[in-house]
Amino acid sequence: MEGARGVMPERRGGFKFDVVGMGLNAVDHLCVIPRFPRYEEKLRMTDFKRAGGGQVASAMVACSRWGLKAKYIGKVGGDEMGDFSYGALEKEGIDLSNVVRVDGALNQFAFILIDARTGERTIIWRRDQELEITPDEVPAEAVKQGEFLLLDGHDSHAAARAAAIASEAGVGVVVDAETVKPGTGDMIKSSRYVVCSQDFPRAFTGETDLKTALKAIMDTGPACVVSTLGKEGAVGLSDAGLTRSQGFKVDCIDSTGAGDVFHGAFIYGLTKGWELERILDFSNAAAALNCAVIGARGGIRPLDEIFDLIETGERW
Repeated sequence: MEGARGVMPERRGGFKFDVVGMGLNAVDHLCVIPRFPRYEEKLRMTDFKRAGGGQVASAMVACSRWGLKAKYIGKVGGDEMGDFSYGALEKEGIDLSNVVRVDGALNQFAFILIDARTGERTIIWRRDQELEITPDEVPAEAVKQGEFLLLDGHDSHAAARAAAIASEAGVGVVVDAETVKPGTGDMIKSSRYVVCSQDFPRAFTGETDLKTALKAIMDTGPACVVSTLGKEGAVGLSDAGLTRSQGFKVDCIDSTGAGDVFHGAFIYGLTKGWELERILDFSNAAAALNCAVIGARGGIRPLDEIFDLIETGERW
Protein backbone atom coordinates (compact mmCIF):
# COMPACT_ATOMS: atom_id res chain seq x y z
CA MET A 1 0.00 0.00 0.00
CA GLU A 2 1.09 3.55 -0.65
CA GLY A 3 0.98 6.42 1.83
CA ALA A 4 -1.68 8.98 2.71
CA ARG A 5 -1.67 10.54 -0.77
CA GLY A 6 -1.19 7.17 -2.40
CA VAL A 7 -3.65 5.56 -4.76
CA MET A 8 -4.88 3.07 -2.16
CA PRO A 9 -4.21 4.04 1.47
CA GLU A 10 -4.75 1.47 4.21
CA ARG A 11 -8.38 0.36 4.17
CA ARG A 12 -10.60 0.94 7.19
CA GLY A 13 -13.40 -1.28 8.43
CA GLY A 14 -16.70 -0.39 10.02
CA PHE A 15 -18.55 0.84 6.94
CA LYS A 16 -22.09 -0.33 6.28
CA PHE A 17 -21.55 -0.37 2.50
CA ASP A 18 -18.63 -0.89 0.17
CA VAL A 19 -19.80 2.02 -1.95
CA VAL A 20 -22.41 4.76 -1.85
CA GLY A 21 -23.29 6.72 -4.98
CA MET A 22 -25.08 10.07 -5.20
CA GLY A 23 -26.05 11.42 -8.60
CA LEU A 24 -28.08 10.74 -11.70
CA ASN A 25 -30.48 7.98 -12.62
CA ALA A 26 -32.40 7.95 -15.90
CA VAL A 27 -34.61 5.96 -18.23
CA ASP A 28 -32.94 5.50 -21.61
CA HIS A 29 -34.85 4.98 -24.86
CA LEU A 30 -32.21 3.43 -27.10
CA CYS A 31 -32.80 3.76 -30.84
CA VAL A 32 -30.45 1.92 -33.18
CA ILE A 33 -30.34 3.58 -36.61
CA PRO A 34 -28.41 2.69 -39.76
CA ARG A 35 -26.76 6.14 -39.85
CA PHE A 36 -27.28 9.57 -38.36
CA PRO A 37 -30.37 11.16 -39.97
CA ARG A 38 -30.32 14.17 -42.23
CA TYR A 39 -32.40 17.24 -41.35
CA GLU A 40 -36.15 16.60 -41.81
CA GLU A 41 -35.51 13.00 -42.84
CA LYS A 42 -37.63 10.06 -41.66
CA LEU A 43 -35.37 7.15 -40.75
CA ARG A 44 -36.49 3.69 -39.65
CA MET A 45 -34.96 2.25 -36.46
CA THR A 46 -33.35 -1.17 -36.73
CA ASP A 47 -33.67 -1.88 -32.99
CA PHE A 48 -35.15 -0.32 -29.85
CA LYS A 49 -34.80 -0.88 -26.13
CA ARG A 50 -35.89 0.91 -22.95
CA ALA A 51 -33.48 0.48 -20.07
CA GLY A 52 -32.16 2.06 -16.91
CA GLY A 53 -29.33 4.57 -17.18
CA GLY A 54 -27.70 7.51 -15.45
CA GLN A 55 -24.05 7.86 -14.46
CA VAL A 56 -23.99 7.00 -10.77
CA ALA A 57 -27.00 4.68 -10.86
CA SER A 58 -25.42 2.52 -13.57
CA ALA A 59 -22.08 2.45 -11.74
CA MET A 60 -23.88 1.20 -8.62
CA VAL A 61 -25.52 -1.55 -10.69
CA ALA A 62 -22.09 -2.68 -11.88
CA CYS A 63 -20.69 -2.69 -8.35
CA SER A 64 -23.65 -4.68 -7.05
CA ARG A 65 -23.44 -7.28 -9.81
CA TRP A 66 -19.77 -7.82 -8.96
CA GLY A 67 -20.63 -8.53 -5.34
CA LEU A 68 -20.15 -5.16 -3.64
CA LYS A 69 -22.68 -3.87 -1.14
CA ALA A 70 -23.98 -0.68 -2.78
CA LYS A 71 -26.29 2.19 -1.86
CA TYR A 72 -27.78 4.81 -4.19
CA ILE A 73 -28.82 8.35 -3.19
CA GLY A 74 -30.92 10.42 -5.60
CA LYS A 75 -34.38 11.47 -6.70
CA VAL A 76 -36.87 9.78 -9.00
CA GLY A 77 -39.92 11.27 -10.65
CA GLY A 78 -43.45 10.57 -9.54
CA ASP A 79 -44.34 9.15 -12.94
CA GLU A 80 -44.22 5.71 -14.54
CA MET A 81 -40.62 6.30 -15.60
CA GLY A 82 -39.76 7.00 -11.97
CA ASP A 83 -41.28 3.64 -11.06
CA PHE A 84 -39.24 2.02 -13.83
CA SER A 85 -35.98 3.63 -12.74
CA TYR A 86 -36.52 2.78 -9.08
CA GLY A 87 -37.54 -0.79 -9.90
CA ALA A 88 -34.49 -1.33 -12.12
CA LEU A 89 -32.23 -0.44 -9.18
CA GLU A 90 -34.27 -2.31 -6.60
CA LYS A 91 -34.02 -5.61 -8.46
CA GLU A 92 -30.20 -5.27 -8.40
CA GLY A 93 -30.19 -5.41 -4.59
CA ILE A 94 -29.04 -1.81 -4.17
CA ASP A 95 -30.03 0.01 -0.98
CA LEU A 96 -32.55 2.74 -1.92
CA SER A 97 -33.49 4.01 1.55
CA ASN A 98 -32.31 7.53 0.66
CA VAL A 99 -34.05 7.75 -2.71
CA VAL A 100 -36.69 10.50 -2.77
CA ARG A 101 -39.77 10.32 -4.98
CA VAL A 102 -40.80 13.73 -6.35
CA ASP A 103 -44.52 13.80 -7.07
CA GLY A 104 -45.43 15.83 -10.15
CA ALA A 105 -41.96 15.57 -11.71
CA LEU A 106 -40.97 13.53 -14.72
CA ASN A 107 -38.09 11.20 -14.08
CA GLN A 108 -34.94 12.04 -16.01
CA PHE A 109 -35.06 10.37 -19.42
CA ALA A 110 -33.17 10.31 -22.67
CA PHE A 111 -33.52 9.35 -26.30
CA ILE A 112 -30.25 7.85 -27.47
CA LEU A 113 -29.49 7.55 -31.18
CA ILE A 114 -27.00 4.74 -31.78
CA ASP A 115 -25.19 4.63 -35.13
CA ALA A 116 -25.23 0.95 -36.13
CA ARG A 117 -22.05 1.41 -38.16
CA THR A 118 -19.85 2.43 -35.22
CA GLY A 119 -21.82 2.00 -31.99
CA GLU A 120 -21.30 5.68 -31.19
CA ARG A 121 -24.29 7.45 -29.68
CA THR A 122 -25.95 10.85 -29.53
CA ILE A 123 -27.95 11.62 -26.38
CA ILE A 124 -30.98 13.91 -26.14
CA TRP A 125 -32.12 14.23 -22.53
CA ARG A 126 -34.42 16.00 -20.10
CA ARG A 127 -34.22 16.41 -16.33
CA ASP A 128 -36.87 18.37 -14.43
CA GLN A 129 -35.56 21.06 -12.08
CA GLU A 130 -37.43 19.43 -9.20
CA LEU A 131 -35.05 16.48 -9.37
CA GLU A 132 -32.05 18.61 -8.42
CA ILE A 133 -30.44 17.77 -5.07
CA THR A 134 -29.65 20.96 -3.14
CA PRO A 135 -26.84 21.19 -0.57
CA ASP A 136 -29.26 21.23 2.38
CA GLU A 137 -30.85 18.01 1.08
CA VAL A 138 -27.61 16.02 1.23
CA PRO A 139 -28.17 13.17 3.74
CA ALA A 140 -25.05 13.69 5.84
CA GLU A 141 -25.10 10.34 7.61
CA ALA A 142 -25.83 8.40 4.43
CA VAL A 143 -22.86 9.74 2.47
CA LYS A 144 -20.57 8.54 5.27
CA GLN A 145 -21.86 4.96 5.22
CA GLY A 146 -19.66 3.61 2.43
CA GLU A 147 -15.94 2.99 2.27
CA PHE A 148 -16.15 4.87 -1.05
CA LEU A 149 -18.52 7.59 -2.25
CA LEU A 150 -19.09 8.12 -5.98
CA LEU A 151 -20.32 11.53 -7.14
CA ASP A 152 -21.06 12.61 -10.72
CA GLY A 153 -21.18 16.30 -9.80
CA HIS A 154 -24.25 17.08 -11.89
CA ASP A 155 -25.77 18.83 -8.88
CA SER A 156 -22.39 20.36 -8.22
CA HIS A 157 -23.02 22.31 -5.02
CA ALA A 158 -24.71 19.33 -3.37
CA ALA A 159 -21.89 17.08 -4.56
CA ALA A 160 -19.30 19.46 -3.10
CA ARG A 161 -21.07 19.33 0.27
CA ALA A 162 -21.34 15.54 0.15
CA ALA A 163 -17.64 15.25 -0.74
CA ALA A 164 -16.62 17.48 2.17
CA ILE A 165 -18.75 15.55 4.68
CA ALA A 166 -17.55 12.16 3.46
CA SER A 167 -13.89 13.12 3.22
CA GLU A 168 -13.91 14.44 6.78
CA ALA A 169 -15.28 11.05 7.88
CA GLY A 170 -12.47 9.16 6.14
CA VAL A 171 -14.49 8.01 3.14
CA GLY A 172 -12.64 7.68 -0.16
CA VAL A 173 -14.44 10.15 -2.44
CA VAL A 174 -14.44 9.27 -6.15
CA VAL A 175 -15.53 11.95 -8.62
CA ASP A 176 -16.90 11.27 -12.09
CA ALA A 177 -15.90 14.58 -13.68
CA GLU A 178 -17.42 15.33 -17.06
CA THR A 179 -18.17 19.07 -17.16
CA VAL A 180 -17.01 22.13 -15.22
CA LYS A 181 -19.68 23.85 -13.12
CA PRO A 182 -19.74 26.20 -10.15
CA GLY A 183 -18.84 23.98 -7.22
CA THR A 184 -16.81 21.50 -9.27
CA GLY A 185 -13.53 22.78 -7.86
CA ASP A 186 -14.72 22.42 -4.26
CA MET A 187 -15.92 18.88 -4.98
CA ILE A 188 -12.54 17.93 -6.44
CA LYS A 189 -10.61 19.42 -3.50
CA SER A 190 -12.44 17.04 -1.16
CA SER A 191 -11.97 13.99 -3.37
CA ARG A 192 -9.32 11.28 -3.25
CA TYR A 193 -9.83 10.08 -6.82
CA VAL A 194 -10.93 11.98 -9.93
CA VAL A 195 -11.88 9.90 -12.95
CA CYS A 196 -12.71 12.33 -15.72
CA SER A 197 -13.64 12.51 -19.37
CA GLN A 198 -11.04 13.16 -22.03
CA ASP A 199 -11.96 16.84 -22.37
CA PHE A 200 -12.32 17.66 -18.67
CA PRO A 201 -8.64 18.23 -17.73
CA ARG A 202 -8.19 20.96 -20.33
CA ALA A 203 -11.56 22.56 -19.55
CA PHE A 204 -10.87 22.59 -15.80
CA THR A 205 -7.23 23.72 -15.84
CA GLY A 206 -6.72 25.50 -19.17
CA GLU A 207 -3.66 23.29 -19.79
CA THR A 208 -3.41 21.68 -23.23
CA ASP A 209 -0.85 19.02 -22.26
CA LEU A 210 -2.70 16.12 -20.63
CA LYS A 211 -0.03 15.20 -18.07
CA THR A 212 0.34 18.84 -17.04
CA ALA A 213 -3.43 19.15 -16.68
CA LEU A 214 -3.67 15.97 -14.61
CA LYS A 215 -0.89 17.26 -12.34
CA ALA A 216 -2.70 20.59 -11.93
CA ILE A 217 -5.86 18.77 -10.84
CA MET A 218 -3.91 16.53 -8.49
CA ASP A 219 -2.26 19.57 -6.90
CA THR A 220 -5.68 20.76 -5.68
CA GLY A 221 -6.02 17.73 -3.40
CA PRO A 222 -6.75 14.34 -5.04
CA ALA A 223 -4.31 11.45 -4.65
CA CYS A 224 -5.01 10.16 -8.16
CA VAL A 225 -6.44 11.65 -11.35
CA VAL A 226 -7.49 9.49 -14.31
CA SER A 227 -8.58 10.57 -17.77
CA THR A 228 -10.56 8.14 -19.91
CA LEU A 229 -9.62 8.17 -23.60
CA GLY A 230 -12.44 6.30 -25.30
CA LYS A 231 -11.32 3.20 -27.15
CA GLU A 232 -7.71 4.23 -26.53
CA GLY A 233 -8.07 3.33 -22.85
CA ALA A 234 -7.11 5.55 -19.93
CA VAL A 235 -4.18 7.32 -18.33
CA GLY A 236 -3.77 8.00 -14.62
CA LEU A 237 -1.43 10.13 -12.51
CA SER A 238 -0.53 9.48 -8.88
CA ASP A 239 2.51 10.00 -6.66
CA ALA A 240 3.94 6.87 -8.31
CA GLY A 241 3.92 8.63 -11.69
CA LEU A 242 1.98 8.27 -14.92
CA THR A 243 0.20 4.98 -15.68
CA ARG A 244 -1.25 4.15 -19.09
CA SER A 245 -3.62 1.30 -19.95
CA GLN A 246 -4.55 0.64 -23.57
CA GLY A 247 -8.17 -0.05 -24.44
CA PHE A 248 -9.43 -3.46 -25.56
CA LYS A 249 -10.78 -4.19 -29.02
CA VAL A 250 -14.39 -5.38 -29.10
CA ASP A 251 -17.22 -5.29 -31.60
CA CYS A 252 -18.77 -2.01 -30.42
CA ILE A 253 -22.56 -2.13 -30.65
CA ASP A 254 -23.36 0.78 -28.31
CA SER A 255 -20.97 2.98 -26.32
CA THR A 256 -23.74 4.13 -23.95
CA GLY A 257 -22.71 3.62 -20.33
CA ALA A 258 -19.07 2.76 -21.01
CA GLY A 259 -17.89 5.54 -18.71
CA ASP A 260 -20.41 4.57 -16.01
CA VAL A 261 -19.18 0.98 -15.99
CA PHE A 262 -15.57 2.22 -15.99
CA HIS A 263 -16.29 4.16 -12.77
CA GLY A 264 -17.94 1.16 -11.16
CA ALA A 265 -14.99 -1.02 -12.13
CA PHE A 266 -12.52 1.56 -10.82
CA ILE A 267 -14.23 1.45 -7.42
CA TYR A 268 -14.28 -2.36 -7.49
CA GLY A 269 -10.51 -2.31 -7.97
CA LEU A 270 -10.10 0.12 -5.08
CA THR A 271 -12.04 -2.19 -2.76
CA LYS A 272 -9.62 -4.98 -3.68
CA GLY A 273 -6.56 -2.84 -2.94
CA TRP A 274 -5.15 -3.23 -6.46
CA GLU A 275 -2.39 -1.06 -7.89
CA LEU A 276 -3.44 1.61 -10.37
CA GLU A 277 -2.29 -0.28 -13.48
CA ARG A 278 -4.44 -3.28 -12.60
CA ILE A 279 -7.41 -1.06 -11.75
CA LEU A 280 -7.18 0.68 -15.13
CA ASP A 281 -6.86 -2.61 -17.03
CA PHE A 282 -9.93 -3.98 -15.25
CA SER A 283 -11.90 -0.77 -15.83
CA ASN A 284 -11.01 -0.64 -19.52
CA ALA A 285 -11.97 -4.30 -20.02
CA ALA A 286 -15.29 -3.93 -18.20
CA ALA A 287 -16.16 -0.79 -20.17
CA ALA A 288 -15.21 -2.38 -23.49
CA LEU A 289 -17.41 -5.43 -22.87
CA ASN A 290 -20.33 -3.18 -21.99
CA CYS A 291 -20.06 -1.66 -25.47
CA ALA A 292 -20.81 -5.04 -27.03
CA VAL A 293 -24.47 -4.91 -25.92
CA ILE A 294 -27.16 -2.22 -26.21
CA GLY A 295 -27.79 -0.13 -23.11
CA ALA A 296 -25.86 1.48 -20.28
CA ARG A 297 -26.08 -1.69 -18.17
CA GLY A 298 -26.69 -4.32 -20.83
CA GLY A 299 -23.10 -5.49 -21.12
CA ILE A 300 -21.97 -5.52 -17.49
CA ARG A 301 -20.22 -8.86 -17.63
CA PRO A 302 -19.31 -11.35 -14.88
CA LEU A 303 -15.86 -10.99 -13.33
CA ASP A 304 -14.44 -14.08 -15.04
CA GLU A 305 -15.27 -12.69 -18.50
CA ILE A 306 -13.57 -9.40 -17.65
CA PHE A 307 -10.44 -11.16 -16.40
CA ASP A 308 -10.42 -13.33 -19.50
CA LEU A 309 -10.47 -10.28 -21.77
CA ILE A 310 -7.57 -8.79 -19.81
CA GLU A 311 -5.56 -11.98 -20.30
CA THR A 312 -6.41 -12.76 -23.92
CA GLY A 313 -7.94 -9.66 -25.49
CA GLU A 314 -6.39 -7.60 -28.25
CA ARG A 315 -5.66 -3.96 -27.47
CA TRP A 316 -5.73 -0.82 -29.57
